[in-house]
Amino acid sequence: MSKKKNVNSQTLSAHLKGGKLENDTKLHGIVQNFVANIAVLEADMKKALSLQKTQKLDINDQIKLDTYLAYVSSTLYWMNLKLQGIDASKHSVVHDLGRAKELLARDKQINESLAAPRLDMPATKRFISAGLHKRFVDMDGVMVTEDQYNKSLVETRNRAKNA
Repeated sequence: MSKKKNVNSQTLSAHLKGGKLENDTKLHGIVQNFVANIAVLEADMKKALSLQKTQKLDINDQIKLDTYLAYVSSTLYWMNLKLQGIDASKHSVVHDLGRAKELLARDKQINESLAAPRLDMPATKRFISAGLHKRFVDMDGVMVTEDQYNKSLVETRNRAKNA
């Protein structure tokens, strides 16, 4: 079993001592930031891997977790290639990174569409029908709809014929 090297900003800064870059504060800041970001990624990977092993997730969450793990591991491998000076642009890991990005973007799009407000059609129809203008007619000092007025005229004519 190989021993894990504990890399921190102090050990990286120690490697820079004695050289031309010893007094380069900008580089020391970049190295410290890089080491801090790697530590955060490592903690996130550990958390995600333990979550994958211990908990039962629904299918949607499992897909998200698997995509996240694929993206992070590909990113870390790409970073490793770049640090070794290898041209990573022609490596197959770039394809994996692109695919993982597409999957994450698609998942985000799906979740946004599911969270979008939905239109309640029956309520919408009620609002529209209630808001439509109805013509009112003055029938002996009482305002009634045109349909009610016409119905009243028909009833009045029928009564007049029967009388």
